[in-house]
Amino acid sequence: MRHDCPMGTIRRGIGTMLLITAAAMLWASAPASAADTITADLECCTFAPGPYFQDLGEVPLFENPAGANAPHNVTSTAEGPDGGELFRSKTIAAGDTSRVEGTQYLEAGTYPFFCTLHGPSMSGDLTVEGGKGEVVARPSIKVSIPGQRLKKVRKSGKVKVNIKATAASSGVRISVKRGKKEIASASKINLGAGSARTIKLKLGGKGRKAINKGRKVKLSVRATVAFGNPSAATKQLR
Repeated sequence: MRHDCPMGTIRRGIGTMLLITAAAMLWASAPASAADTITADLECCTFAPGPYFQDLGEVPLFENPAGANAPHNVTSTAEGPDGGELFRSKTIAAGDTSRVEGTQYLEAGTYPFFCTLHGPSMSGDLTVEGGKGEVVARPSIKVSIPGQRLKKVRKSGKVKVNIKATAASSGVRISVKRGKKEIASASKINLGAGSARTIKLKLGGKGRKAINKGRKVKLSVRATVAFGNPSAATKQLR
């Protein structure tokens, strides 16, 4: 025979109430996104009628609805500081969605976009409204080659590079060259705002050969990050 304990029932009731209250608080504190979802029309090849809006610092979604008869993307017509698009989504098939990356760095204004697969006939405008939200700091990096002995670089097969981020930067790529020949590289480097690292880049066989002769060697380094300004420096090793 089962006997329910009144105290146990009370405890369970209180626990349930606490869980519900905590979930409600989490929901209330979660930032609401005011960004419109950019949508492709089912019939190729246009976007659903806009206009499309977002607040400062937001990243809208691009949706290619189920039943659409072609893949599409959202790509800014303007060029960003990295030489790529100012903002862009992935190219997606029907039924998929993609974040439109780069929009979080935009100031208030209206920005034209199009689908690179279908040209200007499939175009629209994204308006970033001021007054709400905050622009995310654009990725920013600075790269340099620290002092190091050429003899040691030749012996170890590694060259040191300093990199610092004044704003959070993800997916940084570094390339070291002698003249036009790349001798070492690294990619997918992530740095938090204000952080700095010294990276030892391994020279391949061609890289070792490129610096094998001479009493001094002039190297150049270039670092790039999506949606941010590139950085470059040179150093003569002896």
